Amino acid sequence: MLSELNQINLSGWKNDPNVSVKVAEVIENASWKKSPFESITGRGSDRAIRTYVVNDSAPYRPRLKSQLGGSGVVGNSDFDSNLDNLEILSQTIYPRVVGNSLKSEISAYSALKHIDFIKEASDSLTEWLTQNRDREIICALSNDFTNAVVCDNTTENNTEGYRLAKNAKESITDLTKEITAKDTMSLKALRRAIFQARSGEKYNKTKAFPIKPVRSDMISTQGITIQHTSYLIFLDSYQINQLKADPEYQDLQKYAGIRGEENALFTGIVGMVDNCPIIDLGTWTDVNVGLLNSEVSDSEFNNHINKQNVTKVTPPSVYKGKENQAVSIGMLVGASACVLVGSQKISFYINENEDAGRKTLCGIDSIRGIAKARYVGEESSPYNNSDYSVIGLFSAKV
Repeated sequence: MLSELNQINLSGWKNDPNVSVKVAEVIENASWKKSPFESITGRGSDRAIRTYVVNDSAPYRPRLKSQLGGSGVVGNSDFDSNLDNLEILSQTIYPRVVGNSLKSEISAYSALKHIDFIKEASDSLTEWLTQNRDREIICALSNDFTNAVVCDNTTENNTEGYRLAKNAKESITDLTKEITAKDTMSLKALRRAIFQARSGEKYNKTKAFPIKPVRSDMISTQGITIQHTSYLIFLDSYQINQLKADPEYQDLQKYAGIRGEENALFTGIVGMVDNCPIIDLGTWTDVNVGLLNSEVSDSEFNNHINKQNVTKVTPPSVYKGKENQAVSIGMLVGASACVLVGSQKISFYINENEDAGRKTLCGIDSIRGIAKARYVGEESSPYNNSDYSVIGLFSAKV
């Protein structure tokens, strides 16, 4: 990034207003390049993070048109005899202005240390923008799951690797409260999540709706054309290590894909399960953006979620296991899982009149609203107040 800033005459910012615009463009582009979500973000409906451009912070309402469910008419029957119902579901996103700034030391100290403050501030603000946005995305996706797979290697005579609800009233938190140190991530649990996504089944065996994949490819084999669909599987580093220790997963990867450095295992993707890439997003810490776990503080979670965009806040601590067993929170993600509403460009500000002209201030801000896709419609609709394209993956953090 610094090399791109070197191509901009930063010293001429007073006389050239385009300097701030150019710096803002560099910061915006660099912030996405450093994000693991760049490749799955876009305006298309097949992107996991779908973006909408707005010019102000007024509430924005993305809409979802549900599928027609009527049987139609046959023969000489009038259309009026069996009209279908066109249902439009909506979600309200409340964008807000998000920004940050840095103030230099007095100019004499900066000169003594050979610091180009504007350049260094731009670099640091880029890092902050990436981390702040990525944390908001992860918190939004992880809040108040309505579908999940909970790992289970503890229950006697349970060889499936996951725990299902005993009845429709049992909640996801009821299931996670039973997690012990033995309940680690496994291939069976991932395949259950993929099955739930494709079949539209929930953790309590009730029917919902199939999740739209992030990618759909048509592949011809011996004259037969089949559709290949993909979901994204995000796991934290603890879940990745557990999965690698699973003998069934080891056997699968042993014979999967081409050999050599072009194999998916050498490209940052941990592996593939049923055509779905498994990605290590790391573990959330004070200095690292990663997936949440039940040990992340409620205050840390609340700092990165816009409460206007949710009906209920569920910090990760509510998912802790038996006897306070720490729980990792991964997820399966499909198309349009997250909604990102914001301004097309960020703004960059320079002010050297701070402290009677002895110090310089650099800052950025932009309009941004992030929320998990969850539409509201008729109560009878399977889409109503349900996660549109996310399934939580819970296992012991050991």
